[in-house]
Amino acid sequence: MKRKPSIKSLETVTLDEANAYLDYARGDELTAAYELALDRARLDGSKAAPDDAEVHHALFLLCRARGKNPPSFDGMRVELRRRIAA
Repeated sequence: MKRKPSIKSLETVTLDEANAYLDYARGDELTAAYELALDRARLDGSKAAPDDAEVHHALFLLCRARGKNPPSFDGMRVELRRRIAA
């Protein structure tokens, strides 16, 4: 597994940062978004696990940096629940 990337800002994610998170997550956007949300929380001083809204916002940032449209919040939540149940 690759070394975990880290962001420098809470507000923006660069294309290089987005690609690093995706590489770390082996191309899985939702895993990359969760890792990004964890790092954003850490930068903000929190040790709590990110909630669905924070993961979706991280997914939005990853998609925006890569010029893609993010999935809907509800679609992302369904996928998160499916993964937890598996």
